[in-house]
Amino acid sequence: MHNWVEIDLNALANNYRRICEVAEPAKVIPVIKSDAYGHGMVDVAKTLSELKVEYFAVSKFWEAVKLRDAGITQPIVILSGLEPDEFDEAFVRNVRPVVFADEHLEYCHRVAKKRGSPYPVHVKIDTGMGRLGFQAFRIKELTSKLSGDNRIFVEGIMTHFADADSEDKSFTEKQCELFQKTLMCLKRAGIHPPYVHAANSAATFTVPRSRFNWVRPGLALYGPTPFAPDLKPVMSLKAKVLQIKEVASGTSIGYGRTFIAPRTMRIATVSVGYSDGYPRSLSNKGSVLINGHKCNIVGRISMNLITVDVTHLEKIDIENEVVLLGNQKGKTISADEIAGKADTISYEIYCRIGCNPVRRIFPLVGSCVQAE
Repeated sequence: MHNWVEIDLNALANNYRRICEVAEPAKVIPVIKSDAYGHGMVDVAKTLSELKVEYFAVSKFWEAVKLRDAGITQPIVILSGLEPDEFDEAFVRNVRPVVFADEHLEYCHRVAKKRGSPYPVHVKIDTGMGRLGFQAFRIKELTSKLSGDNRIFVEGIMTHFADADSEDKSFTEKQCELFQKTLMCLKRAGIHPPYVHAANSAATFTVPRSRFNWVRPGLALYGPTPFAPDLKPVMSLKAKVLQIKEVASGTSIGYGRTFIAPRTMRIATVSVGYSDGYPRSLSNKGSVLINGHKCNIVGRISMNLITVDVTHLEKIDIENEVVLLGNQKGKTISADEIAGKADTISYEIYCRIGCNPVRRIFPLVGSCVQAE
């Protein structure tokens, strides 16, 4: 194979344990939506199940079905809610919808009446994100509906932060205060959800008051971030050197002739491109690791190939391993580094690269399977 993605499930286990330490006594609902941010939803779920995870969160119902079909038995919450025709099957499959509109409560009521048992839901409150959720100023109307309907069980109450990863925490603190007032309204109405969750990855590490009794991390499971630099990278993207050639000063490299060699150089052509999820915007800006040394990408990134300046390397051979994301001989290229150069975020880098169909999975070993 010319390029491939590696997934280190031991690093995933390390990150989960670290999140548990930070969040304690709150428990952890891992977010494994969008194929676990490109890391492989089923493998991630099975690994975390070995670590005694009690609950999972995904975005769409089909993701929950995929997990159930793979043997995952824990309750699953659907963060983006359900389509009208999904509520009944979700109930049967022990899948909990996030509800954020009056019609969701009506669908749940009908299914619960049909099935003869209350429908467990997680109610989402919009405290400032401006996307999904019952608006906080409607809380009295909402609690009146919930307290008067014994066919709906409010298993969880939740919100989502808009700005928890910024240095200025003032808006996150305002959201926490509004969410706390919502909890008090529910309590006065006799509603006591066992799951109270607001904290995403950034808030879990940097806003202690946001942890409540459950946290909902996603990004932190998969690697280091500015707010948690001690986490371990789970995903790597690797390729091979296909050809090495010496070019004279004035030689153009790649489509559009965007790089002209300023001197005699050695150029390595590497078996990876934008069809493998590596951003084309890194043309003439990105770097890779070869034999533990950083080497700059020169010329445009094409669909299946990149070209790299290896003039400074003492030794390089055909078939040498090239690391575009990950570690090699003590050096690292992180998703944040790639994202910064590509003017995007690490989430997108993981999801893009994770679409590569060629994978090597490193399974859990020994001590990594200890229960938290």
